Amino acid sequence: MVRQTLILVLPLLLLVGCTASSRLQSTLGNKYEYSISMFAPTKSKDMLFRDDQLIIQFRMDNPGIRFQIQNISPTDMRIDWAHTSIGIHNAYSPVRNISTIYDTTAKTPPGQLVPPLGVIRDAILPRGNTYFDGVQWRVDDLLPTTDANSRAMKNNIMGQVGSSIDVVLPLEFGSGVRTYQFTFSVDSVRQVAWNDYGPAGWLPPQPPVRKLHQSVEDWVTAAILATGFLVVLRYVTAAKKTPVVE
Repeated sequence: MVRQTLILVLPLLLLVGCTASSRLQSTLGNKYEYSISMFAPTKSKDMLFRDDQLIIQFRMDNPGIRFQIQNISPTDMRIDWAHTSIGIHNAYSPVRNISTIYDTTAKTPPGQLVPPLGVIRDAILPRGNTYFDGVQWRVDDLLPTTDANSRAMKNNIMGQVGSSIDVVLPLEFGSGVRTYQFTFSVDSVRQVAWNDYGPAGWLPPQPPVRKLHQSVEDWVTAAILATGFLVVLRYVTAAKKTPVVE
């Protein structure tokens, strides 16, 4: 009996997975994944860089770029978020980090002090790539990863090979500032199955959407109903007071 139950349930689970995958493909098209490496200031497949001040490693994880920095200088370190930027095809924009991804009021992320030998982990993405559409928060991909079943969009995605992504990262060490610029190159693009895709685990949960208890239309409707009720009440009251003349 147990074996029969497993045999019956397993195809159902596979069917559900296939149905969800088919639904995503029908609405968003095919899914693609990029292979990216560091091109400058040094070439590194592991996207790792080290000098006398820091050790930093990046990871491209749509919709942003994750990184870890260890401060190996003798002084405190702080990220100058106000002047940090990210460039996609040489178009630069300010950034959001994990703490401000859903905060449209924050001009720059707050700076965090990192003492000598301290480590900081964060992620950045273009500020304009996160927005609230009136119903929920949207986070755009760093580079396009779906083709909407369009041949032109597919060609655009495959044509990303050889393109670059730049990160300008000014870091304060004590009273001085050192500005780093890291350049990453798209080495290859491949199509992946929707079943193999999972959303970025580093994205924080979306904040709850605050809805007004009554919209403007609700207030207008209530006012119209109240006015109509008062008119009817006044008419009925006046009719009762008027004597009947035979």
